Amino acid sequence: MNKQTKLTRTGINALTSPFRWIIVTGIIYFIASGRVDILRAWLYIGVYIVGSLINSLLFMKKVPELLNQRGKMQEGTKKWDKIVIVTYFLFAIVVTPLIAGLDYRFGIFPLPYNLVYIGLGLYVISDVLSIWPMLHNPFFEGTVRIQKDKGHKVIETGPYSIIRHPGYLGMLLGSLPIPFAFGSALSFIPVIIMVLLVFIRTYYEDKTLMIELEGYKEYSKKVRYRLIPFIW
Repeated sequence: MNKQTKLTRTGINALTSPFRWIIVTGIIYFIASGRVDILRAWLYIGVYIVGSLINSLLFMKKVPELLNQRGKMQEGTKKWDKIVIVTYFLFAIVVTPLIAGLDYRFGIFPLPYNLVYIGLGLYVISDVLSIWPMLHNPFFEGTVRIQKDKGHKVIETGPYSIIRHPGYLGMLLGSLPIPFAFGSALSFIPVIIMVLLVFIRTYYEDKTLMIELEGYKEYSKKVRYRLIPFIW
């Protein structure tokens, strides 16, 4: 890694954030459930950590400068996106595992153990769909803004030749694993809110790019679907 691509403090923050998220998620879940010997939860946490380690090595090698950009909220981030993203992660890291843990503790709406594999599968698919766009899009920052300081332009390669917001499809699928992995039907309630937030964020980012990014309208005519192929 040369000087031009050396990770900064913000890059290290972006690199380590998934590990902090899963630690907080696990702590909240185990406290709420009243137990730590829940195999299905540890299985999901373990797979998540391994996936994050693989991602870290790949990102350090392929897109270190993008990590430096993603490690903090950049100037020019849309105000509406600040609200959406903070709310999303509050539900993802705190509310969902809290409800899942309480569901486990009181046995309100438990799900069968074998559904943990659906949760693991959803995580792996969401991870791939989150990585793929980052390898094609040097403007794949963590928040919505027009990156005039970086010569922001439309990206049409890789997954962007199929849908306009492939990273959000990864985010959408990444919202779903916890109810299956932690065995809680009740936790689908906050997950539904998370899914709605992904659709809202996709809609408003698409609208922003239509208005403010040169060439995006023409691109949208070639790639018709925002988030889900053949649907929307």
